[in-house]
Amino acid sequence: MAHNLISIEGGRDVVGDVYISGSKNAGLPIMAASILTLGESTLERAPGLTDIENFASILRYLGGSVVWRSNSLRIDTAHMENRELPASLTRPLRASILALGPLLARFGHVKISLPGGCTIGKRPIDEHISGLEKLGACITLTQMAIEARVPCTGLQGTVLQLRTPTVTGTMNLMLAACRARGITHIHNAAREPEVVDLCRCLISMGMVIHGEGTEHLEIHGRDIPLRPYNYRLMDDRIEGGTFLILGAMAGNPLRIHGCREDHQAVLIQKLRAVGAHITIETPAIIMIIKASNPKAIDIMTGPYPAFPSDLQPQLMTLLSISQGVSRIHETVFERRFNHVAGLLAMGAKIQLVGKNAVIHGVERLVARAVAATDLRAGASLVIAAIAAEGVSVIQGLEHVDRGYERLGDKLSSIGVVFNTEAAGSIAGPN
Repeated sequence: MAHNLISIEGGRDVVGDVYISGSKNAGLPIMAASILTLGESTLERAPGLTDIENFASILRYLGGSVVWRSNSLRIDTAHMENRELPASLTRPLRASILALGPLLARFGHVKISLPGGCTIGKRPIDEHISGLEKLGACITLTQMAIEARVPCTGLQGTVLQLRTPTVTGTMNLMLAACRARGITHIHNAAREPEVVDLCRCLISMGMVIHGEGTEHLEIHGRDIPLRPYNYRLMDDRIEGGTFLILGAMAGNPLRIHGCREDHQAVLIQKLRAVGAHITIETPAIIMIIKASNPKAIDIMTGPYPAFPSDLQPQLMTLLSISQGVSRIHETVFERRFNHVAGLLAMGAKIQLVGKNAVIHGVERLVARAVAATDLRAGASLVIAAIAAEGVSVIQGLEHVDRGYERLGDKLSSIGVVFNTEAAGSIAGPN
């Protein structure tokens, strides 16, 4: 990326239609699922994002072929042989850990350097490790890498009781269990729509899975490779939620296509409490008009179907200009308040005490030069700049590029004015 900053001229309403891209958080595990096949899979609506391309590089390094065709990915893993991933590929991408389960299931041996990703907390992988061990894997964990082997008897179906409903942990164990002998039960499984999307893709590949969308998953393992998939990715609910929050701040009106009511139920309830006017036009099209006098509310983040931590920074931006005192209790990531420094610079009044934030609403935000430190923090500062008076400059847009496809094009289409020369890849590929 040639540039990593953007200047945004704020203080205008956003008007018109915006179209949500395919889901990054569902696309990455479905890309990992291709490792379980011996042919060419097609992932439709794959978003052109840094994280997606980074995982494509992982598949290529392992010996697979990944080719873009329009907005679809063609992934051929028939000739995949490599079983090790270096830090240069895993460090930029937290989701690189999702290669662990399917590689172990396919080859019986894998060595992966520890993953990186956003600096929003520890995000331990102990659930992944203990679950794979219960499936029969022998695992060596060092400060640098994970090495796992399967005994000659192979992985065996078992009962897995997760201590927390970790999303990537649930996905990784599902992928490994696809090739375990017998039936694997995952209790306290994550219920996020992205987990459901992975379930549906795996079912299309020949798997028998019961309990999708519930806290109890039942996976019937197979002793043969899964068939390749041709799968259409779900809409990105975090992108959809981000535009809903922007609409509550500046929509006049804003119509969001690919934003599902059932995926956004808690957010819609909160935005209506703030005072936004929301119309559900279809199950996947929502129209929103800004709250003229936004009111303070309280939220607590948690696993789905609770309020998502990935939308907490964006909602805090709205609450910073709401009348009264709002409170946020963050239960998922201990460093999910990285965006607060930028909001404070723009005139917000926020107090942090441990996992809690107290937001005293101000009349308006003011333009400043700020820096994004992670993906969702960057999104919160972008929508803050759109609502603020004056021209803001945001550095660190490479973080936003990881999760929002062609964001500049979408913002331009609804009336946001920004400096395209400074924007770099936020304007999207030509």
